[in-house]
Amino acid sequence: MNKLEQASAYFKENQGYTRLFKGIKSKYISLGQIKGNVIISNPTEIEKQAISGLMKKDYSKNKTISINLKRMQQMLDESRFSGVDLKDILNQYFKEEIATKKENALKYEIDLKNFFESILEKNKNTYVYKYLEEIIDSKNEVYENLKMYYNREKDILQKDLINACNGINNLPKQKTRIPVFASDITSNPHGFDKKTLCGKIFIMLLCYINDVQRPKNSEELSELLFNNNLLIDDVSNMVLCKNITAFTKVEMIEKAEEHEGWKGFNQYNEPIFLTLYNLSNIDTVKVCDGYKNVVVTENPAVFMAVKEKCKFKDFPLVCTYGQVRLSGIILLNLLIESGLKIYYSGDLDPEGIQIADKLKTRFKENIEFLGFDVNTYYRNISDVNLNDTRLSKLDGIKSLELQELCKKIKENRKVAYEEKNIEGIIEFIENFGFLCQ
Repeated sequence: MNKLEQASAYFKENQGYTRLFKGIKSKYISLGQIKGNVIISNPTEIEKQAISGLMKKDYSKNKTISINLKRMQQMLDESRFSGVDLKDILNQYFKEEIATKKENALKYEIDLKNFFESILEKNKNTYVYKYLEEIIDSKNEVYENLKMYYNREKDILQKDLINACNGINNLPKQKTRIPVFASDITSNPHGFDKKTLCGKIFIMLLCYINDVQRPKNSEELSELLFNNNLLIDDVSNMVLCKNITAFTKVEMIEKAEEHEGWKGFNQYNEPIFLTLYNLSNIDTVKVCDGYKNVVVTENPAVFMAVKEKCKFKDFPLVCTYGQVRLSGIILLNLLIESGLKIYYSGDLDPEGIQIADKLKTRFKENIEFLGFDVNTYYRNISDVNLNDTRLSKLDGIKSLELQELCKKIKENRKVAYEEKNIEGIIEFIENFGFLCQ
């Protein structure tokens, strides 16, 4: 056993030196040098005896012991361990090459750089490569998030990031259910689920490439995926409508074909439930000649009552069922693209006004409010009281057209439901000049 090994064994075998060497290690990591003082608070008798013998000073009555590391090296040089460096003893004592904070930071940056370079190399000459390069070079928010995942879950990040990049590189050309897509890319139908690391990275990259904000809710997520030919829930995501004609785009044929299913419902003047799957095959829509506007209701009971009572049987009508889901957004987009103006009717309560406000924010001049006015509110006001929590939702309404209504609802603390305004909706359709003159 050489002198270094002897010194290490000597200090290791005596418990009185345990806290001392932990303190020396901490000092070295922090400062990068063996210097300064190590403080031992409330030393035990064993520690007092050991350190007194080492430093040739009586610490038996001390409540705190301060050991100067330069002085400790001098004492070692005057002992049988003369010529042995305290730094070498420290490494031998802990059986590792102790790195300083600066050394660890440098190693971390090198490892991180190598990690991203390996990801770039694996995606060379692919669609996602230029986006990855931008993200890494700019050190933007996406990079910082990936760095966060690297710090937390480095072991699984590489595989999940590669899978996410493969997903971006192989986005489908036709509408595809995301479990099927995920299974093809990751061999796991849940590979791109939003709660998995791979799913989070995939959505993050998809947002960056599409230049959109990260989805705040499930509907925004569904829309992002739908716009990239991916379907989360293409069956239960539905919208109700009537008297709207749809056309499908047929490959190799310039003229679109009328959808026979929609055509049949229109012939019988019956409402039709449209799922995301139904809408994914539609290229354009139109309504009967003469109509320039479409009424959209929040509630299905209102939709059916207006359908049955209005004298115009072929006018277009849509029902979104409360919060407007992606199927509703897609149908409204198709109607607006065909040159139609949307008139939206709903409950005059905080939640209904929030829905109207979101639609106005999205569709701007292409949508108008139907019944969202003070006169309609007072005419149909109910006995249902609003608590402070619900009323506070009105504070975030942005549309100028809704501000006076919000003020009156706050004053009265009561709601007015769309069902009470059925006659008003019918009157609007029949008398407003709903038909193109």
